[in-house]
Amino acid sequence: MPSKPEAYTFRYRPERNRHVDSSTRENALAGSRRRRRRRLQINSVELWKSSRCTAKLTGMLRSVSYGTLRQTVRRFRGNFLRRCSSAPESKPGRPSEPTHTTTGSSWRQGPVTWRSLAITTGVGAGIGFLYWQQKERKAKELERSVTAQVSSGKPAIGGPFQLVDARTRQTVTDADFRGRLPLFYFGFTHCPDVCPDELTKISKALALLDQRLGHDRVSATIAPVFISVDPERDTPDVVNEFLRNEEFDERFVGLTGSVEQCAAAARAFHVYYMKTDESEEDYLVDHSIITYLMGPDGDLLDYFGKNISAEEMAQRIEGHWKRMRLSLA
Repeated sequence: MPSKPEAYTFRYRPERNRHVDSSTRENALAGSRRRRRRRLQINSVELWKSSRCTAKLTGMLRSVSYGTLRQTVRRFRGNFLRRCSSAPESKPGRPSEPTHTTTGSSWRQGPVTWRSLAITTGVGAGIGFLYWQQKERKAKELERSVTAQVSSGKPAIGGPFQLVDARTRQTVTDADFRGRLPLFYFGFTHCPDVCPDELTKISKALALLDQRLGHDRVSATIAPVFISVDPERDTPDVVNEFLRNEEFDERFVGLTGSVEQCAAAARAFHVYYMKTDESEEDYLVDHSIITYLMGPDGDLLDYFGKNISAEEMAQRIEGHWKRMRLSLA
């Protein structure tokens, strides 16, 4: 017969805190409610601060210029990066220990939490969106002003200027382009993307006109001109080197000069531009993105914004050329 299994021995372990008096339980519940209210207060304060900050930034964006706005965004980004890099360093030979928060959140390391990171990201995205919206509104206002001047009669675009040809080092005035259809574009050589794209678009439009009208006719009657709005860095050598880009048409005329001369030319064409306060050497220039087509008598014939394609630009220039060919040189 099989032997009888040995009996198991069970150890009785009474539950801890099974019998807790009512006063202790009420104190625990009261402490939990206090902590919950404290968390709600902290969340509401942070939400109020972020909304108040967003409201202040919105009001500021409506009144400040582009340079001040870019400087504010740059300062905000620098403060955030400094905050992220200001975590306390652990002593050598002693690992850093996590700190436990008293607001009921989990363990964390460093001064940046997910909550603060989300708020900072949201505010930064709002600043970027409002900056882009402000810049687009400025460009549309400038385009509407040009349209109103064209539709109301003789527009007040264009006028006398005196600059220096980057290639020949000779003085050039507005009278040197009389009898032709000049295409004036204002920009700067250190522009990372917009100016090269616009000059490439003008070059493609000229290539289309060469196919339709003939290279010799286009070269004799249409003059693409690049005028610098950054004369402090755009010397004649720099402008000449910039226009040697293989994507740019070789017929481009580069003009620069002193600060006063470039400013006078920009005022004559109602061109907005402003240097941003980044550094003395490395900075950008905010400017209007419009190409002006002037007539043989110096009056404005047409203008082309950033959204105009090379095909549409060539088609409109061809129409003006056919209407003005009797008065062209």
